[in-house]
Parts: sequence; C-alpha cells; structure tokens
Amino acid sequence: MKKILGWIPALVVCGGVLFITQRFMSARHPQEPIQKMTRFLMDTYCIMQVPGDASVRDSMTQAFDRLEEIDKKFNALNPTSPVYRFNHENSPITDPEIVGLVQTALDVSAKSDGALDITVFPLVDLWGFYGSTPHLPGDGKIQACLKHVGWKNLAIEGGKLIKHRPDMALDFGAIAKGYGVGEAVKVLKNCGIRSALVDAGGDLYMLGTRYGKPWHVGIREPRGTGVFGGMKLTDRSMATSGDYERYFIKAGVRYHHIFDPKTGYPAHGLISATAITPDPTLADAYSTALFVLGAERALKLVATTPDLECVLVTEAGRVLISPRLQKSMAMTDLTLAGQTGK
Repeated sequence: MKKILGWIPALVVCGGVLFITQRFMSARHPQEPIQKMTRFLMDTYCIMQVPGDASVRDSMTQAFDRLEEIDKKFNALNPTSPVYRFNHENSPITDPEIVGLVQTALDVSAKSDGALDITVFPLVDLWGFYGSTPHLPGDGKIQACLKHVGWKNLAIEGGKLIKHRPDMALDFGAIAKGYGVGEAVKVLKNCGIRSALVDAGGDLYMLGTRYGKPWHVGIREPRGTGVFGGMKLTDRSMATSGDYERYFIKAGVRYHHIFDPKTGYPAHGLISATAITPDPTLADAYSTALFVLGAERALKLVATTPDLECVLVTEAGRVLISPRLQKSMAMTDLTLAGQTGK
C-alpha cells in the first residue's frame, strides 16, 4: 500500500507527495515567526509549523511525542507491537486504539469494494518492498500469496480483533500516518494551539489559518519536481498516493508499491490520487483506495461520500477534479503535460 508500515521510507520533505510551496506563502507578515520542528518518525520526516513565538514549542514537542507512540504501536516490524504479535503469533488484539483504527479501515474497505485492504502484508513482502531490493515475483507465487490476503477475514468480536486465517498479516501503511497526524493535531488543540500545519511524509492537516489567511498547499507533479495545483485550505487534511515514491522498472514497465488486492499486481490507470477531507485518517485511507479504483470508479466513490474530494492524475497525464472541489476551492496553476483537467 501507499505508505507501508513497518516502515517503507517515504520521500523527504522537498520531494514529498504533498508539500507546502514556498511561493504560495503569504508575504504579508514576513517578520512574524513560524515555529518549525522536525522529527524522523515512521521512516519519514514529520514536520510541524505553528505561528507564534518560542512558547508554542513545548506543545509541539508533546504532539511529536504522541506521534512517536503511534509509530511504535502500529509498526508491523516492531516485535513489541501488538500488531507484530498478531501477525506472527496470531495473538488477538485487544488494544482499543488499534481495534478502532482497524474498524475505520474495514469501513473504507467496504465502501471501496476492497480497494483499501490492510491485510496486504504478505503481498508487499513477496514483492520485496519491505527491503531494499524489490522485484517481480512469478505469477504463480503472486496467485498463491493472494490466498493470504483479504480484509473480510478480519473480525472484531467483543472489542477484540481476530483473524479467520492464521496466515494473514496486517499492514497499516495506508492509514496510520493519517491517524497520527490527527492525533498530533488533537494534542495541539488541547494545548490551546489554534493554528498549525502538521505534515507526516505527505499526510497533512491544516489547522486554522496562517495569520488570518488559509494555508496554501501544493500537489506534486507526478513526473516532475514542481507542483501542478495549489489550494487554500483551513481545517482540512490532504493525502496523496502516487506511483513515484517506491517503484522499480523492469523491461520498460514501472512496478510500484500500491497494490490492487484483487490482482496482486500494482494498480494501474492513475499515477497520482489526492484525497481532501476534514479527517486525516480518512484522507490517508481514501487516497490509496482512489488510486486502486482508477479514475471512473474513484470519481463515483467520491460523489457518494460526504466531505470527500479528490484530484486525480491519469497515466495519460489528464488531471481530474471532483465537481464539488472545483466549485468550492481555488485551484491555481493547474497544468500537467499540457493537460487542463477537461
């Protein structure tokens, strides 16, 4: 999946899926401070920006500490994690925080016809994306591996997570970073912070405004280094899945790490899918689901899902924007390989 927990390294800030574009930043308050802190968590650089003086840094530290807790708990390769024991020892998970996030993932799985599937651990492992040498497995191995994948084989009974197949394993890479961003924002709010930007390797939440103006964010051009779209957002989250973060090319074919759980192969049709929603957990989960679904099915899902918007980029370079987003949010510089999104 898009951001493999246990953890596959994500791109650093300047090459992230989504990033704050400096040229979009307002020059109206050049002397007013923005406190910025960075930690390396979940195998990516996590960044917080909070307008204000140095007194806000203690609150930022507390928010980072919460992110670190989530990093350890949901890391599928951490032997002390309940997720690791669930995967390797078939130990039921009773931690209510983990069970709750699994329930959210299962809800998105049901709504997306299984496009999001947190049981892809065996598949990702087979393709070698947990290590440094990903490769193309034989089709027979892929088909055999698919027998170990399937979100419907998970069950929550009496507040306890169990699995109906002992060979199943969880991977929270498509949802945990978004969840972590949301939890960090909660800590900031509880500390009285009303304006902040939290970025966990491209999963962003824009809290409040930046000195009275919305936060400006850009979406990375999938086949370049610039941005092709800009938005002004307040109290919104964004997450992008793309085929350009983790991939290898064999015989001229790009194989990336966002798998279609039904085929066992990397999803095709889109090269980038951005989800915009108030909930960072859902933005993370839906960005993967939309990417796997492809343009037509993704737009249908967005149309029937309240508070969910998207920006999609097809393999042909066409930019597609959900209708509600076109009407309610300002898009700027929307060009990609000569396309206009029409």
